[in-house]
Amino acid sequence: MKKWMFVAAALAVGCGEPQYVRDTEEPNLDEYTMSLRLDRKDLDRLYVENADKMFASNIVKQWERDAATGKAPVVAIFPMRNETSEHIDSQLDALLSKIETDLVNQSAADVVSHENQPDLIAEVKRQQSEAYDPSRLAEYGRQLGAQYFVTGKVYDSAERIDDERRVQYFMFMQVIEVATGAIKFQNEAALSKGLIK
Repeated sequence: MKKWMFVAAALAVGCGEPQYVRDTEEPNLDEYTMSLRLDRKDLDRLYVENADKMFASNIVKQWERDAATGKAPVVAIFPMRNETSEHIDSQLDALLSKIETDLVNQSAADVVSHENQPDLIAEVKRQQSEAYDPSRLAEYGRQLGAQYFVTGKVYDSAERIDDERRVQYFMFMQVIEVATGAIKFQNEAALSKGLIK
């Protein structure tokens, strides 16, 4: 780079002009909070707190025992309900892929592809006269060949005072037995984000 270009670039950065950077150029980039929405660091934290408990749970141990006898259970990932005031659906979809990856690599269960589920559920809906209903998980599970669903829900509590704002997130991860609808595992993880002055 010519010397005058380097000086011009240094002056622009020094003058506080915004610039786009990669995480390789700014190692702490993922440490900054850019909004009150869930970001990757938040999702990782919520996921780890829930997944650690799930993989140590009695139901996952049961899956291991069943697999050892040649009867590996079939598990499907079911969408997480977004009960928040924030638009975090794409973040929850990323979380579902993370759950699926870890189930494939760390559990004894056979996992139904999350990407194929919308098509499979659409086919179930087409065969039924009623609209999609989450309370009909057992029927969808049977159509998918799943014995268990891993799913969850996210809630929030948002507050605002003057120009400050706080959002508290509560994420619940569940394992539901398809045949009975019984919750075989549930855990809660929480975090807060704020805009303060």
